[in-house]
Amino acid sequence: MPIYTSDRCDGRMQPIKVLISLSNQLLCRGLQGLLVDESGAYCARIATGAEEFTGFDPDEILVDSHTLIPAYQQRWPQAKVILIDTGLTDEELIYLLLNHKIDGVISTSTDEYLFRKALQAILNGEIWIDNGKLKVLMNSLMRYSSNRTKESLSKKERDIVLCIAEGLKNKKIAERLNISEQTVKTHIGRIFRKANVSSRSQLVPLALTMKPPFSH
Repeated sequence: MPIYTSDRCDGRMQPIKVLISLSNQLLCRGLQGLLVDESGAYCARIATGAEEFTGFDPDEILVDSHTLIPAYQQRWPQAKVILIDTGLTDEELIYLLLNHKIDGVISTSTDEYLFRKALQAILNGEIWIDNGKLKVLMNSLMRYSSNRTKESLSKKERDIVLCIAEGLKNKKIAERLNISEQTVKTHIGRIFRKANVSSRSQLVPLALTMKPPFSH
């Protein structure tokens, strides 16, 4: 379990406690500097790589695709997990939303006002995602909802689509569903034809219609 340093809490009030755990340390410092001001509204700490830490229970945890780990959610289940989008592709974002507990997505291009507004909205239980990425999700949902692809799939085929969205290979899918690897390949061929796609990554948006994001 990481240790957390760079405490910027002055104790003058009950601030919103934010743990910043990003793979880019410069970005960590930048976000910490953005949050800490004379108002004392935020207490921001940066995660580093050591073994133990006590005495800090974050309200919100800022992560990226490399630091989005179950350990944070296990240790602080009440904390809101916010994904900082550092340039994810549409497929990568959908994959992360489908397979992790995420309460919001904020782009690095977000201005200071919206960044603070997003943190407050997520803390209040609202879902926040930048407009550009929201359009991607909505378009994916509308595409497959309108052509009724999901309804044309059997239960086994829907299970396979969800497995593909998790990034599982055919062998692992076969083990999970207790079928042969050849049967998995046959199902995937049928799914490709029904969904009119030619690659596994194109099936990831289809999984959105079966397991909506933010449904944890």
